Amino acid sequence: MIAPITESDLFEACRFLFGNEIQLSLDFLSYLQPNGAKSAYRRKVKETHPDLYGQDDSGKQQSQTEQFQRLLASYEVVCDFFKLRESGLWTPTPVSSGPVASPSSSTQHSTSPRQPFTGSTSGSIYLPRRSLQIGLFLYYRKYIDYRLLMDALFWQRRQRPNLGDIAQRWGWLQARDVHHILSFRGAGRRFGEKAVGLDFITPRQLQTLLFYQRSQQKKLGQFFVENAVLRHDEMEKLVQEQKEHNRRYGKGPIFSG
Repeated sequence: MIAPITESDLFEACRFLFGNEIQLSLDFLSYLQPNGAKSAYRRKVKETHPDLYGQDDSGKQQSQTEQFQRLLASYEVVCDFFKLRESGLWTPTPVSSGPVASPSSSTQHSTSPRQPFTGSTSGSIYLPRRSLQIGLFLYYRKYIDYRLLMDALFWQRRQRPNLGDIAQRWGWLQARDVHHILSFRGAGRRFGEKAVGLDFITPRQLQTLLFYQRSQQKKLGQFFVENAVLRHDEMEKLVQEQKEHNRRYGKGPIFSG
């Protein structure tokens, strides 16, 4: 049984493992992969292993021993995070300040009275100066917490067709090809990446599949409206604010709700 991990503990472990120059955020955690953590761990081992210092320098060796033990503990926390994320049990500490709203469940509408929408003006708000998708924008604005964001993303993922089915409909893959790709043990790799790596489809075909897949899924903002987290007019107002933020700071595509 893996012990629960708080968001602050995970960020602290990542900061020690990857260095202070890493910008820690929810999307950093979502893109973090085991092979990347393992590479960072191996690099850090070469810097902190106490055997690098001779017995005559006992003070330095003691300091390095403590650093090495901290490295081991940090890497263990990150590995536990991967296990929890893979099993769908990752539940970080929710945001404690700001007007965070939560539905009674991820599939039912909330029946509790709601306060009038006034915007997130209390407490300090940090908005990264880069393009943000609507879920992260709402999270950083403190209208939703991490658990609700994950519920919304899982809901959205369930709405969209999988890449294997699309590729079969278009005649790019056969059923046996899909089975082979799914059974291939590629460490932490997604279906599309494995399909390209095994030469079943081209990178351009993968981009086409991903574009079509995204076009078929419901907008993330619909989840918050359906679950009475935000009213339709509130969601539209926040989407406009998100677009304005992305026009100001983002150089990539603007993601709407």
